[in-house]
This record gives sequence, C-alpha cells and structure tokens, in this order.
Amino acid sequence: MSRTTSLTDPYLADLVQQATGSLDTAGKLLADHSIAVCAPTLTMSLDAARNRLADALTDGRLTVADIGDACRVLVDIERLQEQVAKAEAIRRIAELGEVHDAAARLRGLPPRQIIEAAPEVVCTQMPFARSMISAVSGSLWQPRHLYLQPGLNGSPLDFSDYIDNAVLSLAEAPLETELVRRRVPALVADPFDDDRTHKEIVSRSRTSAYVAAPIMSAGKVIGLLHADRPGSVDILDPHDRDRLDTFATILAIVYEQAVLKHRIQLQRARVEESFDATQLMLDRISKADALLSREAAAPADSSSDEAGENRVLEINSVLTVREREILSHLATGATNNQIAQALVISEGTVKSHVKAVLKKLHAPTRAAAAALFSSQARRAR
Repeated sequence: MSRTTSLTDPYLADLVQQATGSLDTAGKLLADHSIAVCAPTLTMSLDAARNRLADALTDGRLTVADIGDACRVLVDIERLQEQVAKAEAIRRIAELGEVHDAAARLRGLPPRQIIEAAPEVVCTQMPFARSMISAVSGSLWQPRHLYLQPGLNGSPLDFSDYIDNAVLSLAEAPLETELVRRRVPALVADPFDDDRTHKEIVSRSRTSAYVAAPIMSAGKVIGLLHADRPGSVDILDPHDRDRLDTFATILAIVYEQAVLKHRIQLQRARVEESFDATQLMLDRISKADALLSREAAAPADSSSDEAGENRVLEINSVLTVREREILSHLATGATNNQIAQALVISEGTVKSHVKAVLKKLHAPTRAAAAALFSSQARRAR
C-alpha cells in the first residue's frame, strides 16, 4: 500500500524516468551535476530544479544558446509537476476509500467488540504493525487494547502486560493532552527526545516514532488511537497521521451508531414487555366480563353448539393480542423462526408465547392449538 510520493512508489516509476532526463538537462545547463532526482520526494526534486533554473534565467547566468533549452526544460518540469499532483490526488482518494472500507468492517458489531477490534483493523487493513486504543475519562488516559502483527507477538515490542493494568495521567503526557484539548492528530518523530510524550509508555513500547488521533463522540474526546511501524525502514510521515485520523473519525461514527442501535433495542424490549403486561391485564378484565355475561344470559340446558361457541369465546378472552397473533401463525404451520421473522421479535420470545398459548388453551400440542384456532375461524364465518 502506497503511503507517500516517495521515489520508491511504483505508480511514480514512469514519472521518475521522465524527470531524470529533464533534471539531467537542467544540471548541464546550470553546470551543476548535483541536480538529480535526489530530494526526499519527486515533487521536491522538481521544485528545486525549477527554482534554480528560473533564477538562472532571471539573473542572466545562461548563454543565449542555452536559453531556449532552459525554457523547454522548465515547460517539461511544469508538466511533470502537474502529473505528479494528479497522481498524488488519485492516491489520496484511493487511500480514503481504503480507510473507509477498513472502518466499515466494524459495522454490525456491538459497541464493546468495535473497541476491541479497532486496533486489529488498523494493523491488518492499513500500513501499521502495532496499534493501541485507549479510553479517556477526565484527566485519565487508560490503554484498553493492543494489537501487533503476528510476527511481533511475544517480542520485546509486545507490552501488553503493561497496558493491561495501566491507568495513566494526562498531566504526564502533554502531547496526548493536546490531542484531547485541540482534537487534532499528531505525528511524533522522536518520542524519546520530545518533552511532551509520556516517557514510561514510550520506554515500555520501545517506539521510535508514532502517530496518534483522538476518537470523538457526542462532541468530546472519549479515546485515543496510537499506531506505529516498529523495526520498519518505512518512516512515518504526515500521510500516516492523516490516515489514522480519518479512520478514527469513521470509527467514532460507527461506534455511535452501534451504541444508538443497542439503546433502541433495549428500549424496544422494555416497551414490548410493558405492552404485553398491559394487554394481559386488559384481557383478564375482558375475560371476567365475558364470563359474567355468559352466566347471566345462558340457560341452564345450553346445547353442545353453545358450548362450542363458549370455547371459541374462551380463546379470545384468555389469550393476549400477541398470543393470538402467534396462534394465527401456528395455524399455518409456521416454525418459531418464521414467526419471529414475521413479527420482528426474537425466537426466544416466540417460544415463550407458544408455551403460554398451549398452557392457556390446555392444548397438548401445537397442532391441537391450531385446530382450536381453525374452529374459531370457521365459526366466525
């Protein structure tokens, strides 16, 4: 995965080859053989050559014969710079897509699992070898989960035993405090000599450089993400910092959605439970009224047909609205799972309702209960 417009990036190979010719010509015109693709990035190499060549033209340090060649080289350099800028923009868009896809892997997980899985996603879907997620509460910074690529597990770079019980003070970590207060990511190029870092965790982790980003929810920082590439020759750069920050932003959105979904599910369960309890009470009152009405109106020698009708009435009076819904699905031969999907409730809730229906109707089997329902349906017609 590309990380920067360095000279080793594969997608810049053709541009580097073209730039080499232009920079060689510029070096000959300036009588300076040090001009070449030698800066940290291709963009910087082209900028340096363009500025020096333009200065030479302005100052009149080129011969009349070389002025035309110098102008052509400047045009070539400008064209290459445009192509590099375009390639960089395409790369950044691709990176954002990769980060979005990485964070999307966390969707659908419960809130706790999202927090536990985030460091692993950082290391398996982005160019990092180690990642840590921490909780922030007040003035405390508490590491929660550390993930290392398999080759680092059990190595001196694995400081899991330290973070398992670590509760750190933000007062001893000005850099992390700045992340919390300013809500901006950071690239720490030299943690040991940086006065803002927490020296104990820097020492324990043996990090030579790291990037960090805040995790925000409901307008405040609730956690931090740290990542690095210990032992790698690839130096962390601003692109790594921005990539982690983008992931942290999407992570916060996914986490908030999971928390909201969890709360809605709990609220829905409580409302359903309250509704069923209320409906049961109303049905009991209705049943009592029906029984009193039958006793007052029915003659002593009631016929068998009337007994059947009373049986139908009993089904309506002893079952709750939800239980009657369950019974109607039972009559179609539906399974518990199919009923659960149709009524958008859990299969366990369906089982409880089925058990209650059988008990209230004194039906030994689901088929017997279904038969009673079918009898009621025929009489209703």
